[in-house]
Amino acid sequence: ALPFMTWAEGQLAGIPARAFRISFSGELSYEIAIPANYGQAMWNMIHAAGEEFDVTPYGTEALHVLRAEKGFIMIGDETDGTIIPQDLGLDWAISKKKTDYLGKRAQARSHMTDPNRWKLVGLETLDGSVLPDGAYAVASGTNANGQRNTQGRVTSTYHSPTLGRGIAMGLVLDGPKRMGHVLNFPGTDG
Repeated sequence: ALPFMTWAEGQLAGIPARAFRISFSGELSYEIAIPANYGQAMWNMIHAAGEEFDVTPYGTEALHVLRAEKGFIMIGDETDGTIIPQDLGLDWAISKKKTDYLGKRAQARSHMTDPNRWKLVGLETLDGSVLPDGAYAVASGTNANGQRNTQGRVTSTYHSPTLGRGIAMGLVLDGPKRMGHVLNFPGTDG
């Protein structure tokens, strides 16, 4: 009865509360906001009410694994000052109706429209290991400084109990067009 991204205010078990239907993890979930002095009582009531359903609390690490499995971005991990919505597959979020908006001029610059910009993808390891956060995928050749060329980097990384292997999100040259390709992350092979 509570649609996604909406909230309701009232009482929950006699405690003033706001219930929000949101889902950072990608699962059907709710957030409940109550006055702090009711926190322990609410926790106990929720746990008792959910006992017959084997309710299990989960922490932020589980939340991050779930969001990565779902492909949800994390501001600060998948984004920084160099990333634009198009890099994340969020082209749809940019208004096509407005003649002007914040960032429009910047997004029109040549390096922002470069077809070789790295795009967000999901990654999984072949050997089950977890890639290091920030690891770079190498490409053939070297740059003008004699360093190996790169073709992507890991933005967030976890062990997925669901898949039984390491998963990651990363920005990669040609992004979604690379489905099924194997990338090399030096220094991650033991």
